[in-house]
Amino acid sequence: MAATAASSLSYGIGGTQILWVPQGLLEQIVSTHSSYQTHHVDLQHLVNLISCIFQNATVSSSKGVEQYAPLTDMINKLETVDGMRQALENIRNLSCEISCCVSTMASSVDETTMQMLRRLKDYSWNAKVVLAMAAFACSVGESSMLVKHRNTDPIAMYVETLKGHRYTTTDFTVLEHIGLFKAMIDVANTNLAFLAPSISRIPKEVHSIKDAIACFPTAAYKILRIVLQITSILSKKKDHFESTIQELNVLANEVSHINNILQEKLTLCLRDAEKYTYEDITIRITKISISEFIDKIMQYVRTQGFENLRNKHLLFLISDLDISIDEIKALNWLYQRNDQMYEIVWLPIIDLSMSYDVKRFWELKQLMKWSVAVEPTRVEADVVEFVKKEWHFIRQAIAVSMTSAGEVVCQNALPMLWTWGNTAFPFSDKTEEILWNSIDERHGWKLELVLDDFIVPELRSWIENRTTFVCLFGGGDISWIQEFTEKVKYAAYAAGVTLKLVYVGKNKAKLGLSKTDLSRDINVIESEFRWRFWTKLESILHAKIRRGKTTTAYKTDVVIHEALKVVGHGGKGESWAVFSMGPDPMVTTDGETGLTIMSNYLNWRQDTTGLRFLEGVKHYKEVISRDVHGCIKVHLPVLGRVPGIMVCPDCSKVMDMFYTYRCCDE
Repeated sequence: MAATAASSLSYGIGGTQILWVPQGLLEQIVSTHSSYQTHHVDLQHLVNLISCIFQNATVSSSKGVEQYAPLTDMINKLETVDGMRQALENIRNLSCEISCCVSTMASSVDETTMQMLRRLKDYSWNAKVVLAMAAFACSVGESSMLVKHRNTDPIAMYVETLKGHRYTTTDFTVLEHIGLFKAMIDVANTNLAFLAPSISRIPKEVHSIKDAIACFPTAAYKILRIVLQITSILSKKKDHFESTIQELNVLANEVSHINNILQEKLTLCLRDAEKYTYEDITIRITKISISEFIDKIMQYVRTQGFENLRNKHLLFLISDLDISIDEIKALNWLYQRNDQMYEIVWLPIIDLSMSYDVKRFWELKQLMKWSVAVEPTRVEADVVEFVKKEWHFIRQAIAVSMTSAGEVVCQNALPMLWTWGNTAFPFSDKTEEILWNSIDERHGWKLELVLDDFIVPELRSWIENRTTFVCLFGGGDISWIQEFTEKVKYAAYAAGVTLKLVYVGKNKAKLGLSKTDLSRDINVIESEFRWRFWTKLESILHAKIRRGKTTTAYKTDVVIHEALKVVGHGGKGESWAVFSMGPDPMVTTDGETGLTIMSNYLNWRQDTTGLRFLEGVKHYKEVISRDVHGCIKVHLPVLGRVPGIMVCPDCSKVMDMFYTYRCCDE
């Protein structure tokens, strides 16, 4: 939280004299702080660890290793804490700066304090205090370890000598007795309490939080300075230590006094926090313009130091933490092959009224090959409101395409990416229009439209070889699959064509059979490749819907006609098949029809061998389907806007539309 210079001039009155600093120094303190805090860590873990180190420092080594069990458990958990890696690096650097200060003149304490604040500029004022305490605990823990082993382990004695600690007193029970450790833990916990979600929801203009924020800079400065002073005193030789007990006691009282002031302000904030629920805040959110939104996002980006984003075409990937791993992997594949035409920036959106899964965020961040704008809780409420209201973000991920000049050319480029890949750059509505105009609506239902090199690397060779008969199929009925594939194999062999069987599962939700369930001659598409296939089909339908092809072109647009069938069958988990040869348009059937065609091959094989095999499949399908009516149900995710009117591809009637609410995939 930031504070203005003028806000702290009242610290000379009302019992808060300890927080008073000259105006010039106050301005220096505030100048060390970044307005946007980009480094975040779960401070509770650090406070627990600090407390445990202090407790163990005052325990005799004769009690055995069991005294370290709680400490070991905390250390093991640190690896899963988001932001801890960066925090530990900062703590190590602080510890080094403290050690260097101790070895110099006392006049360097002020300078070192300012240097420590500058090092922690990207943390909140409250976090700075906890990190400084952690650095001090690091020194205490190291000294405690050396003292406990100085008489039993020569290495401990040698290290102690090299570090200049050989003749220093390290009776940490004295620090416990005068209440120094307790005072430090208390002030760390108080600073931690100010970062609770209930406190962060209080409007900044409310007096209690405004008054608290105003004292954070000087409180942090004073505490960091005291840490340096205490460390300096502890480094003194044994014959001088007894005379400094009183000095340590004074410093302990100062820490307690600062904590009491913060506690009083925290009490007032907690009282006001009860008045402000998350719903109250959303009512007061100021509506921002597109330019203000972009400014805020770019500010997030600048504070992260992403130089590779300068003058770049950007895709703002907006999602919650439920974005699928498969989606990230598929997008990674495209991103790493885009020849630096564009960069991606992830903007994670969460429910600000609830805690979020920090471990999940970290896992997603590690998977992504691109930049992450900011940690989820740092995304401001007006930014969240903007993407929901203006860009219609609900739950499904969207990617907003913005040129290097800052012009938004598409509110969701993901369907374009899934359909056309990087060919769709710069992901504008105009580019998409050109790409779709290049597809013949009557004859565009071809293999390269529904598959690509990511899903099937051998795709190009299959298409170029005109005698290769490709059969895509799906569903979860193992009996149907076994019978169908046997019939297809026989028919393809009899027709003299090379057969490629490709199983793409039951639907997008990873349902269906695996490689172990099917014969070895079947290409089984799994994981993110299966996800890409089904998403590609959905994206084709979304593009057609946006272009108004659902009611006016259902008779002439074969692409939407056939894509609806496949997605409809997949949505219900039914069996289906699509047949293809070379560059010719594909033939789509439901499972029963596909099995009938292949089972009756001997009835229609005349003049349909070789290159004419697919033509024979198409003709026989038309013969047996004339009197068959098989309407479908289509389930499409809502990508921003609710789809418009749809027409059944079989009976040409306008389809009814129902809302389906689902918390997760089947």
